[in-house]
This record gives sequence, C-alpha cells and structure tokens, in this order.
Amino acid sequence: MTIPHSTTDDDSAAENGNAASLNAPQRRQGDGSVSWSQQLTNRFGIEFNDDLCHWWDELCMLGPGSNQPGAQDLHWGEFRYAATPQTLLSMVPDPIWPPLMPPNFLPLVGNGAGDWLCLRLIDPDVAAQTGITTDICQWYHGGGDWLPWGTRLAEAFLFDWSLAKLPQSDRRHAEPAQDDSSETVLGVAPTPQPLDWESHAWSRWVAECLPAVHAIDWKSADDPQRLASEMLQHRLCETPVRCQLVIDALSSELAGHLAPKIAHDLGMAWNDLMRWSFDLRTMPPEIAERLQQALQMPAHAYDPAQQRWDEVANHATKICQSNVDLSWGHDLLGYVRWSAGDMQAAEAAFSRALRCSVFTDQSVRLRTHWATSSDGVAKFSARFLEQITSSADSNSASGNGHEDRLPDQIGRLPNAIERDRLLSYFGRCTADGASSVRKEYSQMLIDEAAQSSSPATSARLLYAAGWDLGAEPLRRYGELLDRYIQACQDAGWSGHERLAGVHRDGLKARYNL
Repeated sequence: MTIPHSTTDDDSAAENGNAASLNAPQRRQGDGSVSWSQQLTNRFGIEFNDDLCHWWDELCMLGPGSNQPGAQDLHWGEFRYAATPQTLLSMVPDPIWPPLMPPNFLPLVGNGAGDWLCLRLIDPDVAAQTGITTDICQWYHGGGDWLPWGTRLAEAFLFDWSLAKLPQSDRRHAEPAQDDSSETVLGVAPTPQPLDWESHAWSRWVAECLPAVHAIDWKSADDPQRLASEMLQHRLCETPVRCQLVIDALSSELAGHLAPKIAHDLGMAWNDLMRWSFDLRTMPPEIAERLQQALQMPAHAYDPAQQRWDEVANHATKICQSNVDLSWGHDLLGYVRWSAGDMQAAEAAFSRALRCSVFTDQSVRLRTHWATSSDGVAKFSARFLEQITSSADSNSASGNGHEDRLPDQIGRLPNAIERDRLLSYFGRCTADGASSVRKEYSQMLIDEAAQSSSPATSARLLYAAGWDLGAEPLRRYGELLDRYIQACQDAGWSGHERLAGVHRDGLKARYNL
C-alpha cells in the first residue's frame, strides 16, 4: 500500500516565489509564522481560494494515519490520503507523476493506490471569461485518464463519498489496486455513507462548503437514480454524476457477461463483440442467437430496449455545454446523431471531439474503446469522421465542413491545426503502428508551436504535443516541458509556468531527462 508522505522536510522551495507573491500581504498563522497556504502560493504563484487555504492550514493533516490532535479515520470514500504542504513544498514532491500527469495538475488527495484528486489550472483565457481558475479532477494512474469531479475539493469529496450509492457504482473512475495481504480493495469502504456530517472534520468542512447537501435525504438514499437526480437538481457533482448515468443508460445484461475468451471460443472477433454490446441495435440476429445458445441467457438480455439512448443524448448534450474539453460528451452526442442519420450534426460533434485529448474519452468505462482497438485509429471521433467525410452523401464540400470552432483553450487542439491534418494522424495509421504516430504527431505540434507568433497558442500546442495522444519516446518530454514552460512565461501564465517547473524538476530527478 502506498500512502503519500513527505520525502524531505526541506521546504526551501517555498522561498522561490516571485517578487509579487513575496511582497504581497502574507497569510500568517496565530504564532506569526507564514501559513502553509501562503508558502504554497509563494512557490506555485497561484492565489488559492479560501477553501483550499483552509484545507492546507487546518484540515489536510487530519486524515487517516495522522498523529495530529483531532485526527480520525474516515469510514467512507476512496480518497483519504492528503498530500501535505510539506510534501508539496519539497524539491521533488512524491505525488507528482511526470510526465504521465499533465503539467497543470497539482495532486491534493490520493487513494493510496496511485490515483489522485488534483487541482487543475484552467486556461487563463477561459478563467478570465468565467472567473473560474481551477477545478478538481480525478486522475487515474493506470492510463492517465482524468475527469472533473467538481469545481471545489469539497465537491469532489462529496462525489467520492456518494459513489457507492449512485448508478453503476462498480464502474468506478479508478480501479484501486488489490492488497494481497487482505484480499480487499484498498481505500474503498464497504458502505460509504455521508450521513453524519459531524463525525469528522473533513465532512463538517464539506457540509459548510456545500450547504445544498442538507437538502438531500441521505438516510433514504437507497434509490441510485433518485439520488443522482437530487444531486443534479442541487447542482452537486454534475459532471461525474452524469457520467455515471450515461454508463447506466448504456448498460445491458449481456455486456457484463462478455469476455475475450467467449469471442475466441465462438470464433468471433472480440472487437466486434465489444461494438455490438456497445449498441445492441447493431448486433446481427444470427449473432444474438449464437450467443444466446452459448451463454444460456434469456432473450431479454439481448434486447436493445435495455439501452436508453435518449438519456445518453440528454446527458451528453449537457456535458458538451459545460465541459467542452471532455471528449466523451462529444463522442457520444456524435454517435447518437450519426445513428439517427443526422450526418451534419454528427460531423459537428465529432469534429469537436477530435480536438479533445484521448485521456478525456472514458473509453473503457463507456465501452467505446472498440473503435480504437483495431486498425490503428487513435480517436473514436476519427473513425466516424472518416466515414462521414468519405461518404458520397457527405455534405462537406471542403475537408473542414460542419466544424463549429470553439475559442482556443489549453487541453483542446488549437484551431491553427486544420481538421484534415488531424485526421491524417488520428485515422488508420501506417504499418509503423501507434508508437510512430505519437512520435510524428508530437513533433508536428512542437514544430507548429515554434512557428506560432502567439505565446498562448504555442503553449496550447506544446501541451497537446505531450498530453493529447501522449508522446514518444519518453526523453521527448524533457525538451517538451522546457518549451512549454518558456511559452507559459512568454504568455504571462505564471501559475502554469511554475507548476510545470515542478513537474520538470521531477522528470529530471527521477529519470535524468
């Protein structure tokens, strides 16, 4: 079991803040010393909100295993092990995982198995428009996938504590490691119940930060759909709750019984079985009959009516509006429109998805990975865009028709790169394989960044070079982070620059890159 801790008591990194941070009024403890939150602000150049300042100065030390007065064990949820200020102020903080973890992520609370709730720095242009500079994302170490769990750490905690009572609770956003000694899943309490808000300092804090939690009848929250509906009604944890509801709407009795061995025994391609179970309407009757005979499952297990595509469309539409940088919302909305024959709307949705990172597609949990499991297709959206644009019935006169372009932001491929050019990388790759595609694609974005006259566009291109498909070989990330840090400095993105600098130091210390 891995519980994060400080590898050193050296907090001298806190003294490396810029002049503006150091000359600003300093938050101090009762004894007059500079507060932990102020030291973190000085180091990272980020003005953290009051919630996080309170978290670091008073609460984060009260997790399990702490020797602090008032510390108690938590009896619910997965994420319990806080990255302490001492850890984050050390020269190479243990919780930061360069280069798999994006350079605008700062780990806050882990599950002891490698996964983290992270503070994510939002694109400065988006922050200027919305007033929201950060959110909290769950980051999965097993592949680098991430998903926003709320705008505040308290909201992410609430989702973590509620997940066991929500639809499809076994389809978690992270699959915790197994503890071989006890044969139990690490970090997951058997019956998480955020009912007694006075039982722990963290839960009291969550209730204070989110007064709407008191409007939910937790004691009778035995209906997952009702609880999800109430949370959406009170605007709590909207993005991850909608993800759970989409997973539930796509579920079927058959899907849970399929495995590669069944495909092998029946002489079928596993990829085909995944595709048919993703949308039971596409399964040929003769295939359903063979499966029914082999698995001895009732006919209703193959009934397409189990899947509620109207709900998928509703939730995907909401996600596309609230989280334009998440691929899975655009992917699913595009698929719904495509399957209904609305090629123009499908093309627009898939074009938006194409510019989102593969680390935001939730493909395994949503069972869309069949589209990228063969033929070297890098993105779900690319497979369908190829079909649409090559079809004789396509309304796209040019290669970039029906692409409703959004303003540039970090985490989405800038509009400077045309869609046709992206498809040449994301579509079916050459015999050299996916590794070669990532290498060539990353280099293309680095070259484009070098030619850009806008430092902000350069920073977004360089971010995509490392964290859209990923980059190869590993040593590329050293150069890439150096360039990204410089672009952030040129763009005046001081928080992004300094947080990425900590990632860069970790890459050098751990891999000598």
